[in-house]
Amino acid sequence: MQMTDVIEKLLMKNRTIVSRDDAECMSLLSRHFPLHVHKYATGNEYQTWPIPPEWNVRKAVLSDKNGIIGSYDESPLFLAPYSMPFSGQVTRDELVKHVFSNPAVPDAYCYEFRLAYNFQRRLKEWRISLPHERLENLPEGPFNVEIDVEVSPGHMLIGEMAHPGRSGNWFSLLAHYCHVAQANDGIAGVAVMLEAMKRIQKKHPDPLHGYKALLMPETIGSSVYAATHEEEIDKTLGAVFSEMAGAESPLQLVYSRRGDTYIDRVFLHVLSNKGKLPCRCIPFRRGWGNDELVFDAPGVGVPVVSMDRYPFAAYHTHHDNMSLVKPARLEEVVDIITSVVDVLEEDYIPRPRHRVPTYLTRFNLYADWTCERAQYDVNTRLIDSMWSGLSVLDIALSNELDPTRVSEYIGGFVREGLVEASPVTAEYTRKTRFLSKVFQNG
Repeated sequence: MQMTDVIEKLLMKNRTIVSRDDAECMSLLSRHFPLHVHKYATGNEYQTWPIPPEWNVRKAVLSDKNGIIGSYDESPLFLAPYSMPFSGQVTRDELVKHVFSNPAVPDAYCYEFRLAYNFQRRLKEWRISLPHERLENLPEGPFNVEIDVEVSPGHMLIGEMAHPGRSGNWFSLLAHYCHVAQANDGIAGVAVMLEAMKRIQKKHPDPLHGYKALLMPETIGSSVYAATHEEEIDKTLGAVFSEMAGAESPLQLVYSRRGDTYIDRVFLHVLSNKGKLPCRCIPFRRGWGNDELVFDAPGVGVPVVSMDRYPFAAYHTHHDNMSLVKPARLEEVVDIITSVVDVLEEDYIPRPRHRVPTYLTRFNLYADWTCERAQYDVNTRLIDSMWSGLSVLDIALSNELDPTRVSEYIGGFVREGLVEASPVTAEYTRKTRFLSKVFQNG
């Protein structure tokens, strides 16, 4: 299943926190990807997060004596998710109080998410969206509003595609699927993460670390997953979130909350290797803001970056359709993520087996002090750094040396049985903090 097929088939489904269409989306994806679907019943509460009821749309129409002004059939963005049902006649002033529009995008239906995500407002009011120019040109009224929605018990769904590893640690690929009628904002990330997982499984059939894609309703999904998987979270090296992946816009890297974790360095290293730096690199919470805000919250603590694109003028509008999804841009993000996985699989923390200095000439690990002085000095720094507790990549970055050459030299010690190659751990990725001078202006 091609990435664009995933996006196109899910695009117009009523994707929200809990809906009948969510189950259809998971069923469709499960035919092509080995998904395990977690189910969380409505009414259950996970820490401070209760699961809302299932919300399905039968009909939503705004009209007056002259005909239809806007409807759910014209655009699913017409009705704000988790609007309450309503049927009646309203004045122009009353209608305007219930309408969301964006003057900056006057011709667009816009995504009104506030009822769905605001516990105090969900199912307690009705709200619609209209293009701003249509709102400005409304007649005097009165207006007929018909909002017919079905509210019932159900299950919030989280799709998981997992590939366990030998270390017991995880790296997570995060995406949300809950933005109806928007292609890049959300489901492009779903498509990218599933494609990345396919390639990870093929290239690393017996991986050192485990990898999993998590497909969730934004914020509430990641909060509930983190609340119900605390042991796994504590063993998670890091994560990446992605959206806007198919947009014809420049790459944007949003740093983790701490900004100088191992995961930040790995992504910057990969971007540098691929000639993608400089690109727009911004602090945590300064990007689009999604599930990284949950996984990298202080109490959860997983270092998470966001790999997305900016600017994106169609953000939260009906213009975010298939015409703005470019396969080459999707592929670019998949390539970056899978290359990050390659680094995670290859990197390790060298731990010397002997306290006494190694007899280097015996193992062909010596550079002559007189004839190869530059290499001698580099080798000395690397030997000293093997006692630092840093990973091979971090040894290279902290010394501003070529990671490939550093890996080759330290790898010689490993092959001779002089150094143990210990896997990078979740504790390491969270606590070993610095940002190489090479990247500080990235």
